[in-house]
Amino acid sequence: MNRRFAEIDALKSIGIVTVVLIHSARSPFKLGVTDPEVVLGHLTRFAVPAFLMASGFLYAGDRNSTSRTLRRLRRILVPYVLASIVAQIWWLVLGVETETGSWLVDLLIGGSMGHFYFIFVLFWLILFAPIFARLPPPAMASLTAALIAAQWWIDAATGLLIPFFWYVRHPLVWWAYFCLGWVLRQHYPAVAAWIAPRRALAGAVLGVAAIALATICTLEGPRLLVRTAAWLDIYVICGLIFSTWCGSERFPRPLRYLSETSYPIYLLHLFFVYPVALQFPPTPFRLTVLPIVVPWAAGVLGSIAVIATLRALLGARSRDWIGA
Repeated sequence: MNRRFAEIDALKSIGIVTVVLIHSARSPFKLGVTDPEVVLGHLTRFAVPAFLMASGFLYAGDRNSTSRTLRRLRRILVPYVLASIVAQIWWLVLGVETETGSWLVDLLIGGSMGHFYFIFVLFWLILFAPIFARLPPPAMASLTAALIAAQWWIDAATGLLIPFFWYVRHPLVWWAYFCLGWVLRQHYPAVAAWIAPRRALAGAVLGVAAIALATICTLEGPRLLVRTAAWLDIYVICGLIFSTWCGSERFPRPLRYLSETSYPIYLLHLFFVYPVALQFPPTPFRLTVLPIVVPWAAGVLGSIAVIATLRALLGARSRDWIGA
């Protein structure tokens, strides 16, 4: 039986409810948002990195054979293809064209829904996982450090402009999180032993740092400072979640359920968030709670209802068909 890690369940469960929150709230870069919404936007950017960190951690502790790689690909691609078909029908009925305008291109690069870019990123990481598995730990640590530096260069230091469509699919934007999770698993006993006696202090320091960095992002300061704060805040929040639960033997059952169903919730939630959000148009320059909370609840609960129904119908096959 595979061991469960509370810190990984925490990253996945908190990450998925945060993803739904991101898509329920206004973008911090949109005209008319309030300062609290800008802070919230920066505090929630950790969600997809948390998924990638969790994936890297879990893949590092697994056998990376060809058959295992194919099984992983099947488990992410079958639910993804089914969700993409539903998305294409959805847009066709609404008379809306997707980002690429081609259903085949959408399918290949994760374009049927805007957030499906994550599957494109994860697909390539799964293909590279057997290569990572062949690297000795020092080499993997060096690769991770290089990827983190390159990520900072793209996100904070450089003026290089990448179209957003390709930015969210760029390996140098995402792969550092996956590889960091991998390195954490390789050194997990030492990491857990170091964190255990310092858990409370680490939580306090990281919590304050997360809020401080998100606040810096709202200031009219030097571009490098603001962008570096936004980039670093993601690592701080992931570190806060990881350290809070690192080495714990117990994890709340409802959150564990969210962890187990995080992938299909990710695929399904916008089908509930979008129509409900249209009923609650937010007021520019004023923070209102209902236009955020109601679509968020619809996204989480609606997805769970569909998943529970399909799991009951499919039984053990639900893992292959819906990803949970």
